Amino acid sequence: MNDIIWLTMRRMRTPLIVMILVYSLSVFGMVLIPGQDEAGNVIQVGYLDAVYFVSIMATTIGFGEMPTTFTAAQRLYAFTILFPNVIAWLYSVGTIISLFVDPQFRAVLARARFSRRVRRMRSDFYIVCGFGYTGRMIVRGLQRRGISAAILEREQKIIQSIALFEEFTHLPSLAGDVTDRRLLDLAGLSKDIKHCIGVIAITNEDHANLTIAITSKLLRPDLPVLARSETRRVAANMASFGTDQTVDPYTIFAERLYLALISPTKYLVQDWLISVPGTKLRKKIHPPDGRWIIAGVGRFGSRMASKMDEAEVPITVIDVHPDRVASRPGSVLGRGTEASTLRQAGIETAVGIIAGTGDDVDNLSIIMTALELNPDLFVVARQENPQNDELFDTSKADLVARRSLIVARRILAVATTPLLRVFIDHLISQEESFAKAVEQRLETILEGYSPGLWTLDLSGGLAESIRAATREKSVIRLEHLSQNARTPEAESLPCVCLLLERGSSRLFLPELNQELHDGDRLLFAGRGAARREMMFSLKEPTALVSLATGRPQPRGAIMRRLARKRAS
Repeated sequence: MNDIIWLTMRRMRTPLIVMILVYSLSVFGMVLIPGQDEAGNVIQVGYLDAVYFVSIMATTIGFGEMPTTFTAAQRLYAFTILFPNVIAWLYSVGTIISLFVDPQFRAVLARARFSRRVRRMRSDFYIVCGFGYTGRMIVRGLQRRGISAAILEREQKIIQSIALFEEFTHLPSLAGDVTDRRLLDLAGLSKDIKHCIGVIAITNEDHANLTIAITSKLLRPDLPVLARSETRRVAANMASFGTDQTVDPYTIFAERLYLALISPTKYLVQDWLISVPGTKLRKKIHPPDGRWIIAGVGRFGSRMASKMDEAEVPITVIDVHPDRVASRPGSVLGRGTEASTLRQAGIETAVGIIAGTGDDVDNLSIIMTALELNPDLFVVARQENPQNDELFDTSKADLVARRSLIVARRILAVATTPLLRVFIDHLISQEESFAKAVEQRLETILEGYSPGLWTLDLSGGLAESIRAATREKSVIRLEHLSQNARTPEAESLPCVCLLLERGSSRLFLPELNQELHDGDRLLFAGRGAARREMMFSLKEPTALVSLATGRPQPRGAIMRRLARKRAS
C-alpha cells in the first residue's frame, strides 16, 4: 500500500499543484470582481458560488444556476480563466488515466492485491512457484486434499489464463520474478504469515528452482521445500543444503523401470499407490529378458542406460553424438528414426527399445519404425510435451515417461502423505513376499480402481476415543477403526493400513489386532467412503468405545459415568 501511495503522489504531484494553483487564482479573482443584481445593486460573488462556477467551467459541463447575470467585467474574466482551467483539468485527468494504464503502477497494484489475499488465507497452503502444466496438476491435487496454494509465475499470460479455470480463480496469484525474495515474502515466506506449510519450486529452469530452494531454506528453515531438478549437478546441490525433496523425473522413471525389470510385483504396487485416485488399476507388466536398444543417451537415456547396467541387461546405444557412441563399444551413430540405423543396431533380435531423444516427433518416429521391423518389441518412450498425450497413447508404447506427470505425482505424494514415501522405500527394500502380500490386500478392496491415501494423526480430538476406552478399562484396536461404526452388523471398511508410526518405531502392514495408542500416525489406502466413516468414528467419542467394549455407550458424559459405576 505504501508503494501505491508513493507512486501515485510522485506521478500526480505536478498536475495537482498546477490544478490547485489555477483553481485557487480563478476562484479568488471571481470573488474580487463585483457583480450586479437585477435592480442594479453591486453584489459580491460568494466563495461557494465561485468554486461552483469554476468547477463546471473547467470540467466543460456548462454554465447556469448563478445568482445573478454576469457583468461585462465578469464575462471578460471568465473568458480569461476558461482555457487555463480546462487545460489544468484535462492535464490532471490525463495523468490519472495514464497512471492506471502504466505497467509499473498496475504491477504495484497486483502485488498489493496478492499480498492482501495471501494474508487473508485461513487454511494451510503451499507456495507454488511455476504454474504450467505440472503446476496445475499439483495445485488441483492439493485442493482435492483440502490444501490451498499461493501461485507465483514468471509469465503474465499464464496468470491471466487462471481466469479460465473456475477451480483456481479464488487462489492468490502473481506474475513476476519467482526468485525474488520480496515476492516470496509476499507469497507466505514471511514469518508473520502462519498458514504457509511449504514451498514447491517447479519452474522449467533448474537454476530458478535452486535459487528458490536456497532462499526458502535460509529464510524459513522450518518449512519443507520440494523442488524439481533435471540435472544431477543441481540435484546434488539442492540435497547438500537440506532440500526436503528433490524431484528428478528422469531418475525417478529410470528407477521405476529398473524395479519393473527386477520385480514386476513391486512396480505394480508402487504404481497403484501413486496413481490418481479413482483411475483404473494398471495390469502387471513383464519387461522381457534380453538385449535392449536405447535411442538417445542424453539426460534421460543416460539414466536409463545406467539402470540397465545395474540390472545387468545388455544394451545397444544409438546416438548422434560421436563421443557418447565411442564410450560404449558396439553402439551406432545416428538418430534411430531410420530403418537402416535400427537394423545396424540389431533391431530384429532385440527384445525392447527405449525412444529417449529430446524430441517427441523423433521418439514417435522411432517407435513406429521399430515396430514395423520387430512387432514383438517392448517399447518405452520419452514424452516432453503434454499436448502429445493422445499421440503417445496410440503409439503402442508399453511405458511412457511423462515428465510433468512424474513430477506432479511425486510432489503430491510427499506434500500430502509424507508417510507414503517411507512405505514405498520399505516396499522396495523388502522381499518379494511382502510386495505380494500388499498386492493381495489392495486387490481385495479396490475393485479395479486406484486407491485414495490418507494419514490419521491420533492426537488431540482424534484421540478422544482412545482416552475414553482407557477410562472404560478397554483398548481400541486397528480392527475397531477398520469397521463401520454406523451399521448394526459388523462391516469391514474398504481400506488397508499400510503403516503405523509410533514415536521412532514403524510397523508395516500392521495386523487388525494391533492396539492403538494416543499419538500414533496411520497411513491408509482405500476408497473414499472408508476415510469418511473413520473420521466419523474418531470424532464420535462413543462409536469406537462401543465396538471395543461390545456394548452401546451413552453419549452424555453424566450417563457414561453412571454406566461405569454400574459396571464396576
